[in-house]
Amino acid sequence: MIQENAASLMPTLRGRHLYADQGVRVGRVREVRVGQDGTTLLAIVARRRLLGGGEIGIPVSTLSQVGPVLTMRGTRDTIRAIPPL
Repeated sequence: MIQENAASLMPTLRGRHLYADQGVRVGRVREVRVGQDGTTLLAIVARRRLLGGGEIGIPVSTLSQVGPVLTMRGTRDTIRAIPPL
């Protein structure tokens, strides 16, 4: 069932830019996966080089949409601290 949710979110999230606090552009969503725990949906984001580069996993439950903009909570430093996948 969780895999079906991931598949249903793919068209909605894939290719969208993700922004953090104060308009910081984190990167672009590449895909949606089921986390290693089997119950968490992760948005796989290609993080901008300025913020450390690499792909990072952000729990979909922490994302929100304000109008057409996809957002998450966090500063430049907290985004840099997220380990790459």
